[in-house]
Amino acid sequence: MIGSLTHTAARCLTELKDLGPLKGQLSALCRGAQIRGTVLLAPNGIDLQIAGEPQISQIVLAALRSSPALGALEASQRQLSYQPYPRLTVRIVGTLPSATDRPDPTLPLQLPASDAGGENTRCTPSMTERIAQRHIALQKAATPLPGRRPRDCFKPINVPGACDGISLIEALCHLVSHIPASTWEAECLRGLITTESGESVTTHRIVRAGQRYLHRFPGRVEPDVDARAEILHEDEALAVVNKPAPLPMHAGGRFFRNTLQEFLNAAYAPIKPKPVHRLDANTTGLVLVALHPVMVGRLQSQFISGQVEKRYLVRVQGHPERDSFVCEAPISRSSGPLGSRDVDFEFGLPASTGFQVIHRSTDGTALLEARPFTGRTNQIRVHLWSLGLPVCGDAAYLSNGRRGETQTLGITDPPLCLHAWKLRFTHPVNEIPASFCAPPPPWASLDISTSSCLSTDH
Repeated sequence: MIGSLTHTAARCLTELKDLGPLKGQLSALCRGAQIRGTVLLAPNGIDLQIAGEPQISQIVLAALRSSPALGALEASQRQLSYQPYPRLTVRIVGTLPSATDRPDPTLPLQLPASDAGGENTRCTPSMTERIAQRHIALQKAATPLPGRRPRDCFKPINVPGACDGISLIEALCHLVSHIPASTWEAECLRGLITTESGESVTTHRIVRAGQRYLHRFPGRVEPDVDARAEILHEDEALAVVNKPAPLPMHAGGRFFRNTLQEFLNAAYAPIKPKPVHRLDANTTGLVLVALHPVMVGRLQSQFISGQVEKRYLVRVQGHPERDSFVCEAPISRSSGPLGSRDVDFEFGLPASTGFQVIHRSTDGTALLEARPFTGRTNQIRVHLWSLGLPVCGDAAYLSNGRRGETQTLGITDPPLCLHAWKLRFTHPVNEIPASFCAPPPPWASLDISTSSCLSTDH
């Protein structure tokens, strides 16, 4: 039980130098004192929202004010009976965000009584109108797809403590081990590795912990995606989204702007929506999104502890021997080519998935319900692949134990037949069980009656 804590909010616009050492000092001080929250450092000042024991919070403020540039730092404080932050984040940014973009996680949330729970809870008129406006904003953000326009894109390269004092080329090889040093040398010669201010750097540059560099991708045009995301539910704390495919959730690989996160950012601005779990780019179905910083930790902790019940629809090649079965093959800790995983009985992580046959088709495929009891990467696909029942449309885990060479499917490719169908969790505000169901996709709907999606005990 957390006792009395102090929430401290402070913002000071001033010229700051030596941000790397300052970040290191603050990180060490706050972590040692179990302070949580967010501290943003920029050349034009500091912005922080933290929570911890009252005496420790005063020590942090005193340490900041000991710097001549921050001697006039003013802070507002209030007492709390709970810790609103899941972790500590100390970041160096190019410039401070607007104060209105930083919602206060200690403010109470008001949840309408009609949003208390139940499967796909019936929307109130206000919620229906709000969701309609979100859909208009989503359509605007994706029309045309932002990734179709050639534009320089950037991936951040954050220097961790383990790389402090070594050369840039050594740090790059440490952070992205699958890319050879010769490639990084070529990128530096082309001027594509820069500081945050855009200054090109050489491979021999000595880097410091806390620094951020950028990897520039000039004139990048991204593959098309299916941007028809559907919001099934929204309240003050969270949203439930039915994700289409192919659509990556976050920037990565060939994708920078054609992502679910990018579209949600546009639809919910100035709120910063954050999905609290992940689906592969090729997987459709339910995604739970936190709409308030404090809700991120409350929802993610349920996934980490296994309190969230997840059920998937999956069509496989072949017919299982039994109608009901469980696979408990351990999944490899590290990724292979294109981020793939494998069964690893010697060093793998524990994994467990339950399967139930829904329908056996005459074309040699079968529709299953999959219930993952653990949350390993590609768990359902790897387990079925290891059993000789590869998922239909899977371009990575092929029949006869073969591996493919494709990661994200193209917009016209046959779909991956894996759908995040049902989700049951505890609402983080009123602590009432909430259940949601995404309508079955065409490859599954013929074998499922509409009534099965509406049941609450399946």
